Amino acid sequence: MKRVLLVLGGGVALAALQQQLLLRRPPRLVELSSTTASSGPAALDLRFSRPMQRSSLARFSALEPRLAWRWLGEGNPLRLLLLPQQTIAGPLQLLLAGADRRGLPLQPQRWRWDPRPRLLAVVPVPGGEQLQLQRRDGSWLPLSPVWPQLAHVMPVGDGSGVALLSGDGQGSHQLWRLPLHQRNLVREPGGLGEPKPGRLEPLSEEPLLFAHLSSNRRGDLLVQASTTALEPGTTVLLSRRDERQPLVQNASGPMQLLPEGGGVVVPELEGLTLHSLPGQPPRRQVLPGSRELSSFCPVSGRALLVRHWPDYRRSLELVEPGQPPRQLWIGGEAVLASACDRGGERVWLVISDWKKGAQPQLLALDRRGQRLKQRPLPGWQVEPGSAMAFDPTRQQLLLTLRRTAPATEGARAVLVDGQTLQLQPVDKPVRLALWLPAS
Repeated sequence: MKRVLLVLGGGVALAALQQQLLLRRPPRLVELSSTTASSGPAALDLRFSRPMQRSSLARFSALEPRLAWRWLGEGNPLRLLLLPQQTIAGPLQLLLAGADRRGLPLQPQRWRWDPRPRLLAVVPVPGGEQLQLQRRDGSWLPLSPVWPQLAHVMPVGDGSGVALLSGDGQGSHQLWRLPLHQRNLVREPGGLGEPKPGRLEPLSEEPLLFAHLSSNRRGDLLVQASTTALEPGTTVLLSRRDERQPLVQNASGPMQLLPEGGGVVVPELEGLTLHSLPGQPPRRQVLPGSRELSSFCPVSGRALLVRHWPDYRRSLELVEPGQPPRQLWIGGEAVLASACDRGGERVWLVISDWKKGAQPQLLALDRRGQRLKQRPLPGWQVEPGSAMAFDPTRQQLLLTLRRTAPATEGARAVLVDGQTLQLQPVDKPVRLALWLPAS
């Protein structure tokens, strides 16, 4: 009995000693990841081994260049959010320091962080088309083989890769996924690096007639595809973990995943519908009328819709959770592209009127529909099939435009200042330009 009591007593003492050692152990940074911010240009998510004093982190941490930022959350995990209306011109340096709720200090550490997205382009080359990426120094990195046609390109929303639909020029297509390893967040003394492409992975087992792609910030990929013209086709959700889940939806057009995940926008004959994804409680919401999704806003649940009226006018609407669609613009011109910042505080759209020679106009509106700026785009036309995208880190828009004369010059990726609407064409012929999110 004495021996048993001694063993038990020793175990209790050892447990108490371990507990004291753990209590005196300083906090550690367990995970640090860059994330897309809904209300600012960029953000970092941090998870620690113990709850932290947010005020201590705010006092002892520093960011260079000196941008305005704040901490969100209580204790653990936390988010470092850069405040809106700021421009990130280059890589950032973060000094992370502070104390936990017991007053024990975190070992100071320095990180280099570049949250700016990268420019992707479908580039005409001898023999067909190729996907290329613009490096930070302005040079271009080939990412894919040369195919007769690159019919569709979809950057995965978490920045982990690109989905590609290649064509042989004879109506047959093949679906691929190209993994990309990015180095946009590294602890010093390590350095930032250019994305490195992985091995090209086939996603379709047989040739396709067509495919439409959509992705969200979680890294999920939605594929609508068909092998023949007589079949309705299939819709499959490919998760980031390579799980395949079929979706049974009667869509009258391309479906779009919600950026934050959990749902999909489905065009149907009765209007736009919002469905939950597998694994979520079933739901279906309907917005009746002849509407089409134009673009999403960074803040969850906000989007821009184009409504078609019986008198052939079109209007641009801002939709928000729990609110009827708010009309921002209406006219007889065609709406070629749109984009928005945050929850729709600023909205841009490109319109064109064939009665006036189809010269496109770029408009900037506020969330009430008041016109802030207007810029004609003489000598340019929007490349068919392209969209407009907003980069909140540099406060600029991306358009794919083609010169009307000479017509042989080809299209260009054009950067547009979100405030002044000044154009900055990229000196490289492309067919399509997109942003690759930083990860």
